[in-house]
Amino acid sequence: MIRNLIRQYLFYQRSQWWSLERLQAYRDEQLRRIMRHAAEHVPYYRELFKNIGLDPLRFRGREDMHRIPLLDKETVRTRQQELIADNAWNFGIAWESTSGSTGTPLQIIVDRGARANKLAALLRSYQWAGYRFGKRTFSLQSYYLEDDFKYKRLFRTLRFDSNHLKKESALRVLGLLEKFKPQFVMGFPFDLLMLSRFAAEAGRELSVPDSMITYGETLSSHKKQSLESAYRCRVFDYYSQHECVSMIAECERHSLHLVDDFAYHEVVNEQDGGRGELLGTGLYNYAMPLIRYCTRDDIVLNRTMKFCPCGRPFPIVEEIIGKQCDYIETPDGRLLGAVMSHSMDQARGVKISQCVQDARDHICINLVVDDSYNEDSQQAMETDLRKRLGHEMTIDIRIVPQLEKRPGGKTPFILSKIGHHYA
Repeated sequence: MIRNLIRQYLFYQRSQWWSLERLQAYRDEQLRRIMRHAAEHVPYYRELFKNIGLDPLRFRGREDMHRIPLLDKETVRTRQQELIADNAWNFGIAWESTSGSTGTPLQIIVDRGARANKLAALLRSYQWAGYRFGKRTFSLQSYYLEDDFKYKRLFRTLRFDSNHLKKESALRVLGLLEKFKPQFVMGFPFDLLMLSRFAAEAGRELSVPDSMITYGETLSSHKKQSLESAYRCRVFDYYSQHECVSMIAECERHSLHLVDDFAYHEVVNEQDGGRGELLGTGLYNYAMPLIRYCTRDDIVLNRTMKFCPCGRPFPIVEEIIGKQCDYIETPDGRLLGAVMSHSMDQARGVKISQCVQDARDHICINLVVDDSYNEDSQQAMETDLRKRLGHEMTIDIRIVPQLEKRPGGKTPFILSKIGHHYA
């Protein structure tokens, strides 16, 4: 893995400066390879290509992608085994679980090549945001630590577990940060904003880093401005998925880029204003190829600015429009945002889910399920919910025909009826 990572890291250092023509030729070649592999080794695509009359040996690349039907999360959820290559174990597999921003549990395979490519492309994205190995780094995300925080000496990183985020733990970590003086900060926008709120309420100054990168949820312009004001540094956005089918990163010139040497991106069903759904095709996951995968997230491409002053050939994204949700407050004072979606990762048979809090000590979990949902699914979900919510919260699980909507018609994953709104 280390050798693969180093090789791919060096590749991404070079490929970001390719000409547009060379980048397009590279993507066409990678698409041809993944299509031929899928046609030969993946049952789902063998059947699909036969039904639509696609000859993988004549497949040209980007020009022919429109011929392939879209792949949605429900198909991945219900036809998982058919999407796994019959020689997947040759590629060094690892299982990943994800529920995304909609609470739809998926179990997928990511092979060693895809993992190395994702980590190498991620490191490059972090470099765009000012990260360098050895910089004092503060990381706030879900780590499942026994204690509130842990220091990783090798990486000079202070990790704070967002599952423990409340006033008392925030004040303790603020004391550490005053001594540690991080140069780089990373985490979910919600968690970082809540930490800054606790600091402001206590009259504490936040240590000023060189820069910050956020991920895991939509970074609206309002959230970005709030973070830059609170931490007094430049804030960069990063977007990707466990499925390894798409990546968007913000360069040093503050342009959001589709990272086109990592995945093949498309935008479909564009509306007025250019908003459309982002599709992704992974170029490197041969164990479980996902082709024209519907992310359920919308973006707006910048159609007027062809090239960024940074000099990279990647398309520019005007805005990422992901799902928004409220946040939960537990009886012991912890605040939990979009990270709650991972509580659904192991709940097989769940099509889509939702957390509705109607009292500080009570929450309803709404589930739309199919026939494969059973007691084991519910037990796995309850175990993961308790890891985050603790044992003072009463949890009611309800099977429903559809999820609750806001008055405006949106369906958030977390819906607060006790006033904990977040935008």
